[in-house]
Amino acid sequence: MSVESERNAARLLLDSLYLDMFHLIEAHTQCRIDIERTNASGAILLARTKFQQGGQSISTAQIPTEHSAEFNALCRVVNTTETDKDADITIERHAVDKENGYVEPLHWFSVLPPMSLRNAVEKFKKSIELVAESTNLQRELSKVLNGIDRLRRTLAL
Repeated sequence: MSVESERNAARLLLDSLYLDMFHLIEAHTQCRIDIERTNASGAILLARTKFQQGGQSISTAQIPTEHSAEFNALCRVVNTTETDKDADITIERHAVDKENGYVEPLHWFSVLPPMSLRNAVEKFKKSIELVAESTNLQRELSKVLNGIDRLRRTLAL
């Protein structure tokens, strides 16, 4: 293969990487917009709940302290593989199981929480998933940018 045909192949690959980069930037931007909208919607629902509760405000006695019983998180952010730091990030959710320490924080405040509070919880759960998606897009974009940089350096030689 001649040097010129190798350069043309490298240029085509570079064009492909740039297209991938633009698609990833677009997807990441849309994901960040979705995070902002979801968080704002959740915050509005929390404000609505507080307004609806009126005099029944939440006291600090309802929130766990260091003297409260231990509990585990219902949601954890994990890498799909422990050895590869560039692996995708996923959300690991656990079912509510009081025997194993997985309690529902929503029930700290009321046995029957208002619908607006439940909806706010769902919005924030969705927001966590969007943050994981955004992180994965950023990692993929970083890989593409590194590939572009390496290819441009080899073309410059």
